[in-house]
Amino acid sequence: MRGVYFKNMKWQAAIKVEKKQIHLGTVGSQEEAAHLYDRAAFMCGREPNFELSEEEKQELSRFNWEQFLELTRNAITSKKHQKKLEAGLRKKQLNHAQASQQAVKAQTSTVQAADAGVSNF
Repeated sequence: MRGVYFKNMKWQAAIKVEKKQIHLGTVGSQEEAAHLYDRAAFMCGREPNFELSEEEKQELSRFNWEQFLELTRNAITSKKHQKKLEAGLRKKQLNHAQASQQAVKAQTSTVQAADAGVSNF
């Protein structure tokens, strides 16, 4: 696929414009990277890997190249930030659940120890 490569265990998209390699973003899948490239290819008048919808072409036509790059990079950064927030929330929930389980185990042990002490008399 044009403009798509796998580096450092991540999918990346890039396009060459005026003899310069422009990094479009790092994403989670080959398909996402191809879509990034395809949008940039449309903006540069190049052939995409896959055809864009008419709706998407109309949306992209509203932007110049610099606006497109800024929007694309902001969207990727926003997604990454959202994923980090979600991962942090899941970790907090997991830690909370583990702490609750430990508290229940400690209570159970205390009750069992007390019951054992009572049965000895």
